[in-house]
Amino acid sequence: MIDLIYLLIGLLTVLIYVGMIFISIKGRVEIKKILKVLSVILFAVYMVRLFSFDVINSTFNLFKIDQISSLVPEATWLFPVGESILILVLRWLTVCLVAFGIIAPWFSEQVTRNILAYVGLPVCILNIVFFQSHIIAFLGADFSLLSYRSIQFAIEIIILFVICGLNLTIIIKNKEYTKPIGKQIGTLFLILACVMMAYFPEAMLYNLFGYYGESPYDFVVTHRITIYIAFLFMIIAYASLRSRPQEDKNLFFVIMALAGLFQYFYVPRSGWAGLPLHLCNTAIIMMFFSFVFKMKGVFYFSYFVNVLGALCAIIFPNFTSDLFNMDTLHFWFNHIYAFTLPILGVALKVFPRPTLKMMYKAIYIFTIYFVLVAFLNAWFNNYESTDYFFLYGDFFTSKINAEPFQNKFVLDIFAFGLRFRFFWLYQLLVYVVFIILMFINWSVYDALFRVSDQHYALMIRRRMRKQDMLKLRESLGGKSMKEQTVPITNDMIKITHFSKRYGNSKIKAVDDFSLDVHAGEVFGFLGHNGAGKSTTIKSLVGIQSITEGEILIAGYNIKVQPLEAKLNIGYVSDNHAVYERLTGREYINYVADLYLVNQADRDERLTYYANRFSLAEAIDNEIKSYSHGMKQKLVVIASLIHNPKVWILDEPLTGLDPTSSFQIKDCMREHANKGNTVFFSSHVIEVVEKICDRIAIISHGKLDGIFSINELRDKGESLEDLYMKYVDKPQETR
Repeated sequence: MIDLIYLLIGLLTVLIYVGMIFISIKGRVEIKKILKVLSVILFAVYMVRLFSFDVINSTFNLFKIDQISSLVPEATWLFPVGESILILVLRWLTVCLVAFGIIAPWFSEQVTRNILAYVGLPVCILNIVFFQSHIIAFLGADFSLLSYRSIQFAIEIIILFVICGLNLTIIIKNKEYTKPIGKQIGTLFLILACVMMAYFPEAMLYNLFGYYGESPYDFVVTHRITIYIAFLFMIIAYASLRSRPQEDKNLFFVIMALAGLFQYFYVPRSGWAGLPLHLCNTAIIMMFFSFVFKMKGVFYFSYFVNVLGALCAIIFPNFTSDLFNMDTLHFWFNHIYAFTLPILGVALKVFPRPTLKMMYKAIYIFTIYFVLVAFLNAWFNNYESTDYFFLYGDFFTSKINAEPFQNKFVLDIFAFGLRFRFFWLYQLLVYVVFIILMFINWSVYDALFRVSDQHYALMIRRRMRKQDMLKLRESLGGKSMKEQTVPITNDMIKITHFSKRYGNSKIKAVDDFSLDVHAGEVFGFLGHNGAGKSTTIKSLVGIQSITEGEILIAGYNIKVQPLEAKLNIGYVSDNHAVYERLTGREYINYVADLYLVNQADRDERLTYYANRFSLAEAIDNEIKSYSHGMKQKLVVIASLIHNPKVWILDEPLTGLDPTSSFQIKDCMREHANKGNTVFFSSHVIEVVEKICDRIAIISHGKLDGIFSINELRDKGESLEDLYMKYVDKPQETR
């Protein structure tokens, strides 16, 4: 009889497989579409199995009797040790492969096909070979091969077998087997091992070792370890996936959401108390719909409400059963998933960062849920004990000896022959405390995500810098890293296709900006407020990063040779910040130290510029006693103390009196006449027109043009008219 069953299962598998191939060839239906249909059927068959309460307990249980000790549990197994362990591992692998069979057709990842083809086919064959052992474990020695459980298991294996065979067909058809296999095998087993942990059988430890002897409760060692595991899982998952493609992240969450669903329904439920209305129970079901069907509203409810409930449950578990008990592992799996997955979903950008408005919506939905479960608790307790969200029992109040308080403020309503009891003050306090915790939770999330963003941005910058350094080494051709990237010619500033985007903004502050500034010229930079002048200058001097493009200062690349480039820059910022508790001389010496200026040169230059800018008498006074103009002139001296080849000034004349303005303008011309470059931005068109050799106009982040002042004069064209023509031009026409 059993041989006939084996033959029948094998024959049905072959017939269905051949039929699917025939449909694919003749009906021109892609195998991938057939796999999607089979995945839905497999999901339905497996969920029927999970909802069949009479077979759940035996799914991973090989004991003849309940084992209550950690001593020799194999003495009570149905089969010899080797066969028992093999059956347990086969069951475990089968669950994982069922998950892959359900998920794989909806993703393009080759590794899922490899797992189904190379691991799935042998497992399916072994399941058929040990089919009778499976049925004995399910139903006992007096089994029937025509029982519901036998037929259901046979259908499950046949469908899975066909799915695995079709995936092997795709691999052969696309010649994916020709790709280097070493790395693929490593990736295959790594992913399979991770998935096996997600679908770990809740009765496995009990089957292998019996009871552990301790309950993970009240912060004993095992309780603390389970808490650490929750946070460690979240950290490892984030670190492993943050740089992966979006499809890999989506695949991870679908696998985990399905694992949560499977783990939740492994434990049989019946009666009113078995309804999934407890907060963390709803989380498991909500996450499945959130990640599989991309339901944002459902996700954000889980994110704001269920995560907090799951964290409270992890810290204060409501059970005292043994660590290896199936119910204990069931509790930890469900609550760890409910706690970690929503946080990871936002951290890994599968769902957008929530706003405060979204949290208010979550509070609204939570209020409806809270009122509903309070009413259902009052109703269902007429028939059996229910305690959804701990609103009816004394789980919380017993921990602080507040049961008398809970029982003092009670509202009893009698209707339809039933008593509806509400612990109204206790329930109101629970609601208020939970809302407060949600706002605290929001603050913690916000802070953690800011840290995460900064860490991620730092990682990206380091990666880009590493790539830039490799390019630099290549371009230098073996020369020292301190040598110029481009041998200096006439171009002291060379900006090539520079773009800058702030954060996650879709709009570039500066877009595809290219400019060459020559030695010996004063170059003016014009633009309206917000045009991109300061953004360009801050990237030019290395204060902020470059999104795209390249900037060279005196032949040095500011991205990968920042020290060498900055040693050639003198910079006057638009805010003129200084250390006001220092004297003017101390401040200049501090800057000179940074630029490695020897004592003789700094003394000579300080004396010259202090006299020129009328600061000689105040140079030894504290800077806090200086006027605005004096501070500004001190910053100018500091920017020139190392005699830079490139002098960059951002709005240097703002707020200065006519004498100070004249002194700085004269100094700019003098510095350029020595063969250096002066690059400055200004709103004062008359000044630009008077002292500049060339100018550039930028508006809305785009370079509008580069113009020679002499050529404009020869044409009789006013710089003011030219500037207004470009600034008044609509942005969309640029």
